[in-house]
Amino acid sequence: MKSTRIFDVPGLNHLWKLENFYLAGQPSEETFEALRNENIKKVFNLRGESEMDFSWEESKLKDMGIDYEQFPIVTSNGLDAENCKKLNSAVNDNDTFFIHCGSANRVGAWLITYLVLNKGMDFEEAVELASSSGLSNPGFVEQAEQVIQKIQG
Repeated sequence: MKSTRIFDVPGLNHLWKLENFYLAGQPSEETFEALRNENIKKVFNLRGESEMDFSWEESKLKDMGIDYEQFPIVTSNGLDAENCKKLNSAVNDNDTFFIHCGSANRVGAWLITYLVLNKGMDFEEAVELASSSGLSNPGFVEQAEQVIQKIQG
C-alpha cells in the first residue's frame, strides 16, 4: 500500500491518493471542480462546525451529485473514538472517498485507526503510511493509539 502526493489540483496544497481515498487539507470550490471526473462518491469533512462556514461545500457537492458528511473527529478531549469508529464503518473498498480536515493532520490520525482496525495493519506501518499521507503532528499518533486501544477494548 502506497500513498501518492498530488500537486496539480487547484486550490489545495495538501492532497494524497491512497487506494480509493483522496486525503486532504481544506479544499476549495476549484478543488472539487478539478476532481469532478474522479468518481468521488462521498466527501467526509473531519473539521468541527465552529471552525468555519462549510455551507458552500455541502451545496457545491450536492450540485455535483456527491454526498457530504461532517465527522468532527477531534473534541476538547482529543481524537474522538466514536466518530473514528463511525467513519471506519462508513467507508468501503468499492467507492472513492474524499476525506479532509484543515491541514491533513486529523485525516492522518483517522487513517491510522482505519488501517489498524479495518485493514489489520501493524501500528508502526500505519503511522508510517499516515505520515506519508499528510500527518505531521506527532501528538495525533499518540491519540490514534489511544483510540485504537479504546475501540479494541
